[in-house]
Amino acid sequence: MRNFSFYFFLLSALVTLGQTEKEYQARTIAFYNLENLFDTKNDSLVFDDDRTPMGKDNWIEERYWKKIENLAKVISEIGLEITSSAPDILGVCEAENRNVLEDLINHTSLQKKNYGIIHFDSPDERGIDVGLLYAKSSFIPISFVSRRLLLTNEDGQRDYTGDQLVVEGLLDNEKIFVIVNHWPSRSGGELRSRPYRLKAAELNNRIIDSLRYLNFEQKL
Repeated sequence: MRNFSFYFFLLSALVTLGQTEKEYQARTIAFYNLENLFDTKNDSLVFDDDRTPMGKDNWIEERYWKKIENLAKVISEIGLEITSSAPDILGVCEAENRNVLEDLINHTSLQKKNYGIIHFDSPDERGIDVGLLYAKSSFIPISFVSRRLLLTNEDGQRDYTGDQLVVEGLLDNEKIFVIVNHWPSRSGGELRSRPYRLKAAELNNRIIDSLRYLNFEQKL
């Protein structure tokens, strides 16, 4: 899967006491596929052997840090022409662990954004996860949970894949919910992967329905 990103600009209201007029701040919310951002260490619990110095990808420290540099530069430019800064909220996928995300946000291209990280280790057999990076100056997390996607293969055995991350928080004091998804790939063909992707869509819909219901209840 090649790298891709999508983003939109959220105009959040900034209200000054004693004034009836509202001023708006443009914020960028984006998603980016980190495309197999593995560290160079061999984790015996997942299938990451290819992304090690002795693996077929010859994944050495030099190549790892070059990838970090390239990713940080690209991410720092998402939405730059509108907001003059990197995204305030960035969903990511295909990250091996929290450590690689820390290396990413501490790169000089992103360091000044002062990102926080929300991440859970998922049961994905390759060890790749989703995560959320957020600018601490504009977004305050309230709660977050990892929702498990349960799949079975053609033999009726568990097919281990990534979770869906659900985050509730305040963006400029306005409550929002973010769901970070990375659905099963179409490797093996569309027909073979379709049931897995439908299961991912069903979980996504259940999460959205639950959030709508709980939000409606709170307003009564």
